Amino acid sequence: MCDTLVATGEVTADGRVLFAKNSDREASEAQLLEVVPPRVPRGSLTATYIEVPESEPPRRVLLSRPHWMWGAEMGANDAGVVIGNEAVFTRVRPERVGLLGMDLLRLTLERSASAEGAVGVLTALLEEHGQGGPAGHRDKRFRYDNSFLIADPDDAWVLETAGRAWVAARVRGVRAISNGLTIRDEWDRAADGLAARARDAGLEPGRGRVDFARTFADPWITRAAAARGRRGCSEAYLRGRAGEITPQTMMAALRQHGSPDDPRRASRGVAGTVCAHASWLPNRRAAQTTASLVSHLAEERSTHFATGTAAPCTSVFKPLWLDAAPDLGPAPGDDYDADSLWWQHERVHRRALSDLPRFVELIAGERDAFDARVVAAAAEMEAAPVEERRALSERFFAEARALDARWLDRAVAGRRPGLGYAAYWDAEDRRAGLE
Repeated sequence: MCDTLVATGEVTADGRVLFAKNSDREASEAQLLEVVPPRVPRGSLTATYIEVPESEPPRRVLLSRPHWMWGAEMGANDAGVVIGNEAVFTRVRPERVGLLGMDLLRLTLERSASAEGAVGVLTALLEEHGQGGPAGHRDKRFRYDNSFLIADPDDAWVLETAGRAWVAARVRGVRAISNGLTIRDEWDRAADGLAARARDAGLEPGRGRVDFARTFADPWITRAAAARGRRGCSEAYLRGRAGEITPQTMMAALRQHGSPDDPRRASRGVAGTVCAHASWLPNRRAAQTTASLVSHLAEERSTHFATGTAAPCTSVFKPLWLDAAPDLGPAPGDDYDADSLWWQHERVHRRALSDLPRFVELIAGERDAFDARVVAAAAEMEAAPVEERRALSERFFAEARALDARWLDRAVAGRRPGLGYAAYWDAEDRRAGLE
């Protein structure tokens, strides 16, 4: 389960579009943060499960992706387009294999010059290749359709799908998506023959303009995912700060543990938290925030702030530009690797779970001060030469690693609360070699 947010220029402090996402995946599913340069097209490429044609050189992209997957959970391209996807649960019978939602996201970033153009690219790919295949890392039964939040420096769209059917709506102000279909009959664009597609799937779209969410959503799974509560939490947080929203506001929104903001909820398997913490309860087994991204969009050059690590409440954001990316270290895998950005922080995160409320309270001031310095320094350097911006990124990534080393000493090692919770995380530690 994930949460993706956007605030358009009408409600931000500086009039620029802000985008944010928490990627929630399996607890030990390390996520790779990378910048991928354009490649020479060879006529086709292999995504996670299927091959698709490729004739034009792709754009340079920033990706945050599960290490085993071709596609990405969130990312940006050199035209200033950003996309995040969400699992959604519909009443359309899933296809056996196709493009994963994450594959659709990456392909669209590689081929789009604007948010509205991205809607066209993504839906063309969807209609040609379909969506499907195992989307989980260890849990190969986990399959779903997808929704997408797409933005550029001037525009933002929500795109929701059910099989090969889709609708899209333009966004103004604040919008969040959280694992549920949200577009009723107020869509701006839709697949041709939408009502007929619904009837072909054995659904009843009613007369007149199709209510997409009512027609296609699986209400029971959507309710179990706490989609409405998390979406409402994010949108209320941002609307309450309309006109004053900054990158730090988006970072804080991604760190919410519900209302009131309470990290003690983490060990209870609570589904309705934006900053997700895996637990032994069934509705949380595939719901650990494994990476976070905030993007501050601009026509000339967008600035991105990424954790590259799990649990944003225990992480800091580091600055990135697509043309000035630092060496982000070795790609993580299933096993603990002390040289990996993701796994280095995971030692801190896992130790903190013995008393997460205490740890978050202990580091919150230092964490937020770090983020404030990052945002201020990035703003000053936005127009600087490539090498100066790369040096700034390298400095803050190095400082973040040093911060993790200090925080590891401050986190109290001990028994995690609750037998089920402790057993769940002990098993995850053994699997990754973190004993």
